Amino acid sequence: MKVSVIIPCYNVADYIGECLESILAQDHDDLEVICVDDGSKDDTTARIEAIAKTNPRGGIVRSIRQVNAGATAARNHGFRESSGEYIQFMDADDILLPRKIGHQVRLAEKNGRPDLIVGSFRIIDATGRVMQERYYTRRGDLWIHLMRTDLGNTISNLWKRSIVEAVGGWDEGMRSSQEYDLMFRILRITQNVLLDTENYTIVRKRATGSITQTNLGGNWVRYVELRTRIIDHLKDKRSPAELGQFHQFLFDSIRV
Repeated sequence: MKVSVIIPCYNVADYIGECLESILAQDHDDLEVICVDDGSKDDTTARIEAIAKTNPRGGIVRSIRQVNAGATAARNHGFRESSGEYIQFMDADDILLPRKIGHQVRLAEKNGRPDLIVGSFRIIDATGRVMQERYYTRRGDLWIHLMRTDLGNTISNLWKRSIVEAVGGWDEGMRSSQEYDLMFRILRITQNVLLDTENYTIVRKRATGSITQTNLGGNWVRYVELRTRIIDHLKDKRSPAELGQFHQFLFDSIRV
């Protein structure tokens, strides 16, 4: 089963080497790696091209460039250039442990090729300190998982190509909550989702340069707006009692 790894890159020369090293160490053989340079001003592309020429796995790494348009536009660009049945979206400063892709491919093959595999993960800060660990043990109400920002993340999940195409890819107008907006649109048409109990993903939070660090007010507005859309979608599908916990979580989010 071919898996396409898509990495948006913007001024990540200090990180892209370790990220690519973690991908090239995967125990799954059928990979293609597409790095989309989103108008970097440093030597990101030069570093990618050097790795592409010298890595022992042949020509599986390639770099394409675009005028700066943001990470979601870069993901969509890479997606259009890709050909894998499943997609591993990456951020250039995150790391996969060697079994991540192969393990989730095997899960997919054993479980009827689900539309989305939600992966367990670890989040670390710039010093390597663990900020959060999430291990999924059993599947609950997927809408509650979504509402509570508890359906993995861009990196830990494995996305089926056909479902990403069916919902129109990433919303390039969103500045945050992009993966949860994408999963919201996915859940509207399918519940064929598998939760992965094993953790092979490390998400790194940079001290600077991240939208999550620089636009907290705007992030909360988008966070609340998306959860309002979730409730609006469910209002004719759930009883008032069932919707109560959704409204409570929305209220708590607004209060924060």
